[in-house]
Amino acid sequence: MHALPPSPSPSSSQYLIRVHATALTANELTWRETITRPLPIPGHDVSGTIVSVPAEGPANFNANDEVFALTSFSRDGAAAEYVLAEEHELARKPGAISHEEAVAVPLSALTAWQALFTHAALEAGQLVLVLGAAGGVGTMAVQLARWNGARVVGTCSEGKVGFVKSLGAHEVIDYQKSRVDGKFEVVLDCVGGETQEGGWEHVKEGGILMSVAEPLKDESKKQFPGIRSLFFVVEPNGTQLERIAKAIDEGKVKPVVDRVFPLEKGEAAFELLAHGRTRGKIVLHVHA
Repeated sequence: MHALPPSPSPSSSQYLIRVHATALTANELTWRETITRPLPIPGHDVSGTIVSVPAEGPANFNANDEVFALTSFSRDGAAAEYVLAEEHELARKPGAISHEEAVAVPLSALTAWQALFTHAALEAGQLVLVLGAAGGVGTMAVQLARWNGARVVGTCSEGKVGFVKSLGAHEVIDYQKSRVDGKFEVVLDCVGGETQEGGWEHVKEGGILMSVAEPLKDESKKQFPGIRSLFFVVEPNGTQLERIAKAIDEGKVKPVVDRVFPLEKGEAAFELLAHGRTRGKIVLHVHA
């Protein structure tokens, strides 16, 4: 990640974005969509400025607009000077925050949004359990569920209990010392493994267990036939991102950035991610 790749050439439907910042996701260089490309560029979160608009069709954004997006995993990412984006991926950057803060939002917040509202159809007053509440998706899930009027319980390690509580969780459980008590309409697993397996017993009959960490085991699905279950991968969605941006500008949701690295320190950023102990997102600064 030391030499910057050349500027990409947009198709007739694509915007060219000058990248101000991108955010990294653990293991993204091993994803199926990534390993099929010879020299993949990571970072599918982007916050930047539009350089050129699509050659064909009406454009809802103009040159020099500040935007942010989750871009398709099938294309190269934004750890570069420029990146391409489709119309449906883009949203206007929240005016109240910096590019480094904005770029911490798209993948994490869209994953949480689609889990809670698209798949679980979360309603005010329902009980939500977020397993792994201090990570990128977990921090957004806590805030969005609370914003929607749910009662939110989160799990994390001891040193992050106060942090997760500050995001709006009604109760925070140190998983190293205590067990989760009770049942919930919605359980969101951001961890996988034994944590995911333990989540089944905390879902109410007719409720849903979702994982964004790894697929759920068929044996467990058979053991809990009255519980809906789902593993899914987030999809870019500019319309949803616009709604999230509005919530940010209104002060209802805030980005969570663990650390900001310069682009040339991308390897160090990935090493930090590999330890799995971050709060929120790891960001790469590209352009001022």
